[in-house]
Amino acid sequence: MRKILITGGFGKIGRYFIKNFNDQYTVRVADKAIENEIFPKNVEIVKADLIEYKTCLKLCDKIDTVVHLAGIVDPVSESDEILKININTTQNIFKAAVKSNCKRIIFASSAQTIEGYPEEIQVNKNMLVNPKNIYGVSKCFGEALAAYYSNNTNISAICLRIGAYEFPRDFTQMNARDLSAFLHPDDFNQLLCKSIETKNIKHEVLNAISNNRYKRLDITESIEKIGYKPKADGFQLFKLLEN
Repeated sequence: MRKILITGGFGKIGRYFIKNFNDQYTVRVADKAIENEIFPKNVEIVKADLIEYKTCLKLCDKIDTVVHLAGIVDPVSESDEILKININTTQNIFKAAVKSNCKRIIFASSAQTIEGYPEEIQVNKNMLVNPKNIYGVSKCFGEALAAYYSNNTNISAICLRIGAYEFPRDFTQMNARDLSAFLHPDDFNQLLCKSIETKNIKHEVLNAISNNRYKRLDITESIEKIGYKPKADGFQLFKLLEN
């Protein structure tokens, strides 16, 4: 089976993906904080701080695909720590993946890379990045790094601009803007699988939201490039906006 490394695997995205697809891949999970999570026996768990390049090299050994989810997720804070951690750890994992001859790296980018655009504008990947916060800036760096390495080395890179990832059971309150960027965990699992499996891709930036009635991000290329077929509609699921 294809061997994948998932950084930040103890976050909610990583945990949900691993629980549903551990039988399809040989999985190595790396995270700075190891919690009392019960993963299947075939899942290798490594406590690791990606700020150390040598640690990243060890993690990438004999790995086919790296799914880089690790980092600080905070669209509110303007702390310098966000840039320091997100930029350095992302650079380390990219360098290590290239050095270890990994075939592909999938970078968890964010809709925050384009959040500076007015809410009524639908954003596609051909529009310039326009972050509204430092977290978005750190994700813009990761997208640029993916372009650099995919253009200059043998590695393939896919950046997924993740929207409002939320389990319906955890729903509390979302406004129209949140619903327009809603991403159902099942839809993202499908998109992640297709990003791992689809061949003949050198570099792509793909938007990752569900099939919402109004879409903050255009998912045409996600559908055309890797066969993404999202099912959920945030507006219908939560029934908060009636025309």
